[in-house]
Amino acid sequence: MNELVFISESIRSLQSLSKKETIFLDDIQQEFQADLQNYIAGETLSARNGKLIIGNNLYKKWLSKIRTKGFDYEIDFKR
Repeated sequence: MNELVFISESIRSLQSLSKKETIFLDDIQQEFQADLQNYIAGETLSARNGKLIIGNNLYKKWLSKIRTKGFDYEIDFKR
């Protein structure tokens, strides 16, 4: 698979998660988790079954930040 296609699909998978009502931190691909954790630092989160839940509105704000400002960390797209 072409590397650009892989990156595009990875970003698309982030956007598809925004359609879910409940988004667990574990649902996010590993390479994006550090950026999301940095973004949500200080926010009030909840947990279900021992897993952190990211609110849909907060998640969409993070996606908006990615679109406008990019990632805070260098993303290593491994296959």
